[in-house]
Amino acid sequence: MLIDAETGVLTARPQSPWYITLLLVSQPLHFGDYGGLPLKILWAVLDLIAIAILVSGIVLWLRKSGDKGRLERLETAHAAVSLP
Repeated sequence: MLIDAETGVLTARPQSPWYITLLLVSQPLHFGDYGGLPLKILWAVLDLIAIAILVSGIVLWLRKSGDKGRLERLETAHAAVSLP
């Protein structure tokens, strides 16, 4: 915006470039400022479900694999790292 310093009148308003408009439109998506608290709770629940599926898949894969010692080593390492 171009404002005349003496009168304070708006003299020109150039159109924003397309990429600035795109950034302004995508800002709420990037920062999660849309949908309110219910949508944030829904995303958190879906994230937890995805994490549970991932962990259960890794455990099943380790149990199915022929190397039984790998799962035992993983459990031993987890027990050593976990805080009392």
